[in-house]
Amino acid sequence: MTLTKPERDDIPRILCAGDDGVLEFSVGDRFYYQYHRHESVGEEAQFTIGDPSIISHEKTEMEYLHPEHMKKPGWTGGDAERGKWFFKALKPGQTTLVIEESFRSKLESRCTINLVVE
Repeated sequence: MTLTKPERDDIPRILCAGDDGVLEFSVGDRFYYQYHRHESVGEEAQFTIGDPSIISHEKTEMEYLHPEHMKKPGWTGGDAERGKWFFKALKPGQTTLVIEESFRSKLESRCTINLVVE
């Protein structure tokens, strides 16, 4: 797991980095996870919060990567999106955030991020 430091007062981004580390937050902290989605070809992502009383999902933001292609006649594949899930640390404790990425409903990868809120 990795936490990227915000450049200013922005919300930090968490990443799946393949180690068994723990990310620490304080009550009230916010953070986000960025993922890729391409619905027309079957690329999807989902998350599961181990203990929703420790962290909560606040919102999801989606952005088309190529909006200029969306209305071209005969164009396919223009619906690739970048998504961000925003979370908030609610109370002290430990929990997990499991990220699953799938292709045409088949699980491609799973990442478990260990979180501690102090």
